[in-house]
Amino acid sequence: MKRCNHSQHQDLDGSIMTPWFTYVLSRQSTTAAEVQNSVAPGRWLFRFDNQNLIQSQLAAAVCPYFIEDDEDEMIDDVLLSCFNCMQRRWLVDGFECVGLPLNHPLVE
Repeated sequence: MKRCNHSQHQDLDGSIMTPWFTYVLSRQSTTAAEVQNSVAPGRWLFRFDNQNLIQSQLAAAVCPYFIEDDEDEMIDDVLLSCFNCMQRRWLVDGFECVGLPLNHPLVE
């Protein structure tokens, strides 16, 4: 069920995911590519805790960036879940999505 083809949605800014993720500007130094392209570096943090399977499943259901992880890395019984996505990186109190675009989302 791998779903992501980044070339299909390079123009997207990730704002479709704002009900589930918060975009936080990073204070760390930017890469040369980010400086060259004037991209504001940031991180997409899951708004819920590591136990919220329902929100993780709802987010993955609409996410164009979902990529199924290896079976031994999956923790949710429902396949289509951010908890089973290759793009998530665990944090102490949640996770971040490294699959969402790193440019600032267009949110009103």
